[in-house]
Amino acid sequence: MGINNVTQIGESIGVTNPSYIKKKIQVTYLSYRFLENGGNRAMKRGMYVTFISLFAVTFFAAISMAQVEEMAIGNTFGVGARAMGMGGASLGLADDFTALYWNPAGMAQIQKFEMFSSLSHNSASADTYFAGDTATGTSRSQMRLNSIGFVYPFQTRQGGWAIAFGYNRPQNFDYQTAIQGIDPSSGTEFSGLAVDETDVNSGGIGIWSFGTSVYVSKRILIGGSLDFWQGRSLNELDTTATDIIDIDSELARFRYDDEIDREYSGVGGRIGLLAHLTDAISLGVNVVAPVDLGVDELWYQSTVAVYDDGEETRDAVSGALAFDIERPFEVGTGIAVKLFNKQLILAGDVQLTDWTQTRYNPAPAEDISQDNFEEFYATTLQARLGAEYRIPTIGTHIRLGYFRDTIPFTDAEVEDARDFLTAGIGKIFEDSLKFDVAYMLGTWQQSRNDVTTERLTHRVFVSAAYRF
Repeated sequence: MGINNVTQIGESIGVTNPSYIKKKIQVTYLSYRFLENGGNRAMKRGMYVTFISLFAVTFFAAISMAQVEEMAIGNTFGVGARAMGMGGASLGLADDFTALYWNPAGMAQIQKFEMFSSLSHNSASADTYFAGDTATGTSRSQMRLNSIGFVYPFQTRQGGWAIAFGYNRPQNFDYQTAIQGIDPSSGTEFSGLAVDETDVNSGGIGIWSFGTSVYVSKRILIGGSLDFWQGRSLNELDTTATDIIDIDSELARFRYDDEIDREYSGVGGRIGLLAHLTDAISLGVNVVAPVDLGVDELWYQSTVAVYDDGEETRDAVSGALAFDIERPFEVGTGIAVKLFNKQLILAGDVQLTDWTQTRYNPAPAEDISQDNFEEFYATTLQARLGAEYRIPTIGTHIRLGYFRDTIPFTDAEVEDARDFLTAGIGKIFEDSLKFDVAYMLGTWQQSRNDVTTERLTHRVFVSAAYRF
């Protein structure tokens, strides 16, 4: 047995990431090499390890979406409580530190030195239907730093100039799924076994940025930033299959563990334009340059088989990969309209990203073709809508919004995309200290290979800014 016939196995089970399959086949290959020197009993028991490892390739790779979909593509989280209370519709406003991420041109609107910080709390639950109508529920929650930084303004003849430095964390990977039930397949070595699987993901990608913005005329601002992308993702897949109805004369249960630990780094930039068409209408444009996101990956898999007489056999393999993910251009435009003496603000953004232009360089495995992203990804149009109303009597801002973060991965059936409803509140104290809180509620459903997962996400953002 060899480890080169990866593509055929992938095609037979519908798995689109051959590098993932190849790592699993290495486990099977090591098991096979062990058998070559064993006796008849050891060979028979060892064959279970081989079958188990191959089964891990053909079954659990197929039902685990996190092992197929490229996690660093999409998964937008958003930054800043004021912006996220309005559904992220910020390209035509961009009037606090988070403009460094949303639209750096807007920073010159800030006329006082600003210190800014923001925290986010994400709670994600999932109900997974694997065998029958019974769902397996699981949830994961995590609090993270969302933004921190400063804006320093200068006065100029045209109206202003500002510089800014700080951190924004726009991508989040904190979620998990679970599967429980009898394997409904037929004709495999493990048909009828009781499966108990947990797939845990954690981490995210943040951006350290240095940016500047200036008025080029009385109504037009331009700005840009140099961005340093950094992040990490950890995927832990733990699977146990138990022979509870005694369909196998020797095997009692087996356990399969898979861990993929990635570190991301890259350098990019963005350019923004903000035009105040009138005193009440503003138009914003933001262009994010392509980024070569370097990936350093460590992976580990182990298999343990337990037999009816208590004997165990074990196998494990590990390795490392290094490659780049070349992210494409992202182009966004937005408009903001201020009404009733600026007491009411209506805003809307759209952001276009052609994910089919993404590339691996070099490919994580020789079996991945250059058109991998063209075949399994799509162009997305992210929509963000928001409204803000200032209550004059108490000097408090209330906000509502809608945020659609379309899933770019096409090898799955998705209902409701990733739709979020948002709400927020904010208040400024003594014209210098500002607090904002936002809440987001999102639901969507994703299906692939007879596994359906219903997701529910709660996100809370809390921001504080001090200007002097």
